[in-house]
Amino acid sequence: MTNQKYFNSKYMYRILLLLLSLFILNACSQSTPTDTVSVYNFHDKEQLEAYTALNLDDTHPNLLNPQVSQDEISKVIGTWSDLHQRVGKHLAEHNFSWGVEDSSIAIVQKIYFKPDGEVTHYFFNVLNKSVSKKKKEEFSNLLKSFASENKINITREEQFAQCGKTRYMNL
Repeated sequence: MTNQKYFNSKYMYRILLLLLSLFILNACSQSTPTDTVSVYNFHDKEQLEAYTALNLDDTHPNLLNPQVSQDEISKVIGTWSDLHQRVGKHLAEHNFSWGVEDSSIAIVQKIYFKPDGEVTHYFFNVLNKSVSKKKKEEFSNLLKSFASENKINITREEQFAQCGKTRYMNL
């Protein structure tokens, strides 16, 4: 009888250890926002093709469209402005310089969000022709780090987008 108790407790210990291991592995495999953000540069042909193939505009209504947001358009515009002010601050905190003499940098941006406001995809097109490929790559990396750590201050029942032209001061 003593051997059977020993066997049962040893067996239970192994099961408990296995369950604990599975729990830890599952917790470690949960994706973080850093894993989910994709950034696409219009001027990189492969990135543009990858972005275009996703057809994100078909599944993410643009909240800056007054027909989509109707009564909340001023709130949506406010969240867009706030987001880009925070992007500008992020660029400044990382001492980012565009490397050109232009006083401002115009960028078309399409940002795609989960219902909770977390960024999933970030498309950009720098309109200033004088900005180098290297600077666009640096900008892309900074967008990825920003989007991995920041959400827009609006939520919806479904995924959504905000798209438009933005100007950043070139200080």
